Order: sequence, then C-alpha cells, then structure tokens
Amino acid sequence: MSEHKVTFLPSRRTGFFEEGTSLRDTALELGIVIESTCAGIGTCAKCKVNLPAGQEGVTPHAPVEEELLTPQEISKGVRLSCQAKIAGNCVCVVPQESQTFGDQIEIEGSKGHFPLDPDIRKIALTIPEPQLGEKYFDFERALAQLQERGIHISDYNFYAARALPALLRASKFCMTAVVDGENLLTVEPGDTTAVLFGIAFDIGTTTVVAKLLDLKSGDVAAVASSLNPQKSYGADVVSRINYLVEHSGGLELLHRLIIKQMNELISQLCRNAEISSENIYKISVVGNTVMNHIVLNIDPHNVAYVPYTPAFQGPATISAKELGVKINEQGTAYFPPNLGCFVGGDITSMLTVLDVDEQEKIQLAVDIGTNGEMVLGSKKKMVCSSSPAGPAWEGAYIAWGMRAARGAIERAEIVNGDLEFRTVGNAEPVGICGSGLLDLVCEFARAGVVELSGRIPNVENLPAFVSEQLKSRIVHCDNGANDITIARIDDEKAIMLTQKDIREVQLAKSAIASGIKILMKELNIGPTDIGTVYIAGGFGNHVRGQDAIDSGLIPKVPVENVKFIGNAAIAGAEAMLLSKAAREKAERLGKDVQYVEVADRKDFHEFFVDSMHFPVGGNGEKKFSHAL
Repeated sequence: MSEHKVTFLPSRRTGFFEEGTSLRDTALELGIVIESTCAGIGTCAKCKVNLPAGQEGVTPHAPVEEELLTPQEISKGVRLSCQAKIAGNCVCVVPQESQTFGDQIEIEGSKGHFPLDPDIRKIALTIPEPQLGEKYFDFERALAQLQERGIHISDYNFYAARALPALLRASKFCMTAVVDGENLLTVEPGDTTAVLFGIAFDIGTTTVVAKLLDLKSGDVAAVASSLNPQKSYGADVVSRINYLVEHSGGLELLHRLIIKQMNELISQLCRNAEISSENIYKISVVGNTVMNHIVLNIDPHNVAYVPYTPAFQGPATISAKELGVKINEQGTAYFPPNLGCFVGGDITSMLTVLDVDEQEKIQLAVDIGTNGEMVLGSKKKMVCSSSPAGPAWEGAYIAWGMRAARGAIERAEIVNGDLEFRTVGNAEPVGICGSGLLDLVCEFARAGVVELSGRIPNVENLPAFVSEQLKSRIVHCDNGANDITIARIDDEKAIMLTQKDIREVQLAKSAIASGIKILMKELNIGPTDIGTVYIAGGFGNHVRGQDAIDSGLIPKVPVENVKFIGNAAIAGAEAMLLSKAAREKAERLGKDVQYVEVADRKDFHEFFVDSMHFPVGGNGEKKFSHAL
C-alpha cells in the first residue's frame, strides 16, 4: 500500500503514512493527541480538524460526519479526524479547541515549559591566525575563543585536536565547534551552525519509534516506526532474557538486531527530511530497563532472577560510534536513568513531561503494554512499580488475536440489542486487536452476557434483559465452556471471542490493577484520593476511559479525570534532546521516585485474585449509544 505525506499545523509535524490511516491515528504517531472522549469511534464529535480548501488527500465525509457536523462546518472543511482517512498528500490544521493534554506534553512540555536550550550546540569561531614568534597552539587558541564566548570545555574528543590544524588552514581559520555540555565533540570547517539535528528513540518491547528533531527550531523534521525485530526471540522481556541466557551469543544477537533496526530508521528519517546522517549529532534513547541493557550490550539476566538486580541505573552517555549507531561519527547517545528493575527510562521520560512531582493532589500515570508500569504520587512522595500484563493487548494468546493491522476489529458496541463493530481500514474482519478485545469484553459484561466472574454462562442462565440476538451468538463447546460469535468469515468459519480469551484479558488487566493497588496501599490512599489518571502507550491511546474503569484496569475515578497522553515516553525523549532543563529533571526523578517490588508480596497475589472480577456489568445499562 502506498504512503503519503501528511503535515499538521500549527505544530508543523510531518510524516509519511499508509493510505487508509485515519488522521487521528496519524496525529498520534506524530505525538499530537487530538481531543476524543470516545477514543476515536465517531460519537463525541470532539476530534475536529480543518482541511484547507482544495484538499484531495483524504476520503470523503463518512455518514457519521454528515450526522454530527453542521452544514456550515462541512462547507468550511471541518472533519472528524477519526473518520477522515488518508488518500494522498495533505495538510491538516488542528484547532486549539481540539488539542488535548498529550499534545501539550509535546508542544508546551518540550518547548514551552522547558526552554529550547539543548545540551548540544554549534558555535562558529574565527580564530586569529598565528604570527611568527608568537606563542600559539591551534587547539588551545580554539578553546580560548570558546572560553571568551562563555563556553567552558572540560572534556574533548581527541579527534578534534587531531583534525584542527589542517581544518583551520583549509577554511581560512573559520570553524564551527560542536559542543555537548562541556564536551567538545568535533570541529567543522566554516560556519555550519544552521544545521543541527538529533533523534529521539523509544525502544519498546514490541515497537520502535524514532523522531528526527531540528535542534535549532525544536521542530519535528520526520518520524518513523517499526516492529522491534527482537520479537522473534520472545514476546516479553523475560522471554528475551531467557533466550540470551540459554543461547551462547544471544545478547550479542539481540543487541545487533536492535542497533540494525535503529540504523534503518535513521536512514528512513534522513531520506524523508533530505538530510545527511552526518548532520545528526545526538540521540536520546528511552526504553524499559531490559531494552536499555540490550541496546547498550549489557547483560540483563539478573533482572529476571531474585533479587532482581539491573546492572546499571544511569543516566548514561556513550559514543554513538561505539554503540554502532550511524550518525555523525563523533556524536553521542544519551540514556536517562531507569527507575527500577522493570521500570525503565521510558517511564522516567514520561514523568519528565508530566507535572506529577509538582502537584498537591495525588496523580496516577499508567503505561499499558506488554509490561504495565505505573507511577503514583504528588510533590510529597512518588512511588512506582510494574507488573507483567503479558502480550494479550498485542493479540497474543487470543484465539483470533492480531496486531492493529488492516481488518482487525478495533471498536465494538452493542447497539439495539446486537453487536456492531468497526475494523482497521474499514476492511472485512480478519481478527481482533487489543482495543477491540477490551471493547468486546466490557460490552458483553455490561450487557450481562459475561458474568462479573468473567464466565460466559449457558443461554438458559442469561439475565432476562439479554436480547435474542446476543443469545444466538453464544456457542457451547465440546470442552464445556461457551464462546461468543463475533463475525462470520464464511459458512464454516467465524471470528470468536472464547472463554479463554476473556481469561487472558482478566489476567492482563488484573496484573496492572494489582500493581496500582500496591502503590495505593504504599501511600495509604483510596480511589477518591486520586486526581487525574494519565494513560500512556500506543494501546492506551485506543482504550475508552469507561472501559478502563468498568473492567477494573484502573481505579474507579470520574471518567472525565482519565486523560490519554499518547506516547509520552517519546515526548520526554524529545524534551531531553531539546532542553537541558528537561534532562536535569529526568535525572532528579531518577533519584527521587521510589521503586516498589511486587513479586514477593503476598498482598500483590491477593489483589491479583480480587482484581480478576469485573466491577461493573450485568445490568443492561448502556454506557455508549451510537451506531458505528
């Protein structure tokens, strides 16, 4: 399928995306979280964007847009970003009223709250030429010029001293110094100060995201993403640790795979932005603790065994050349500190662009993925933990599970007594992705088809208010359990939600809920003491707030207090590249946030069992009402 260039204003963020991707999902990939209380299902009408006149790069208005938008809005080019799909190159304007907190994290957080003041700078110098009889040393004269500009150099790459004599004479003593903090990285002939780029990387267990940043303006020049190639060696971090323990050379293989993938993304970013990789001088890398170890080629196996000890916390700065990353040969790679055994620099990064540490009222931040990480606290105290949710949200171990690819059921609702659903790309259904899975389970629980225990009862035991259409979907299996028919593929095959699938959802959500309850116990608080709940992560962006509450995934708070903040990890990685203040905050958080280990706690297992139940359901009450 072809890709098209999409630009969002006023942020001026640009990327290349597959045809058929919604503008909402495109914006999320670029770190722009557009207001949407319905999680992109087309009912809240809050995700409005403007398309300048003459745009032909999106699909025509969907029926739901014609219903929810006024004729005046339609005539002015207003669209619902969840319904407008990419059909060609286009420019999209996100009005102020449609921008939500996630976008403020990246725009205001990295460029407003934090000043644009990167550690890495370029300084153009004109060095006085030596005179006969004068005590003169090329390198020291350059350092003295920097000192006169208020720039102290405490360390330098000896490449600079080695290259300087020939460079000065070839450039008529005009040069540019590239400085990272107090470290002189390299020298370049002439004035090259106009070109200064960096890349923010989020190395996830499943996916890798990279953003090319213009460090002079703070703008995102290009964005790229891919699957983590290590996935073939384990769906979660513990599986990958087991692989490298059991296979000689396993660590080197996993390290080589991720570095190769990072370099491929760098090449893609450079092509899209039409720059040379030599113009990239620094990268920031965030990921969970195990991913950070593997990227740095450090053995993480002690993380998986009692007493669960990582090899390092960080922060760490390493030569990009030593790491094998193909940017400027003298460039560097920065890793913010990990917070604990399974709470890595990606969560430090997320906290960097939140203000949990500045609030009087307690806040909760949760990153939902293969591993669930959670942080709870305020300016008085902050605690963090993690729990293994497993890959169910990615479709693993689910009978018809799949990633959020074309044809995956991503949204579901019971309307007028029967199930309706929407697929990625509005294609024929071929499976169920994470957001669709949670939708289905919560909808059937609210409708009484799934009991609070998670069991699918026999048809004759269903509540009286359950419709005949829903009853007809229940299939009794040879093993004695019941499954639910979701969509027919053909006369012989149908996409099913099985009893085992529901158990997998229960296990995944209970792991996260139990971790949160442990932290609440640590602070001696209840749900009513929690102000805002921030949900981060790619999967989190497609979860309904009400589903998160009704499933028991998060504490029972007012649904309006649930904020979806996009990929806050990559936002923090950007901020740390763009502002030394953000980096300094990340390093303070590394010292201040307390880590709570749950693995050996009896109360964690008690919370886990208790959290398996669904706290809401079985009364036929509708939380949503619309036609998909």
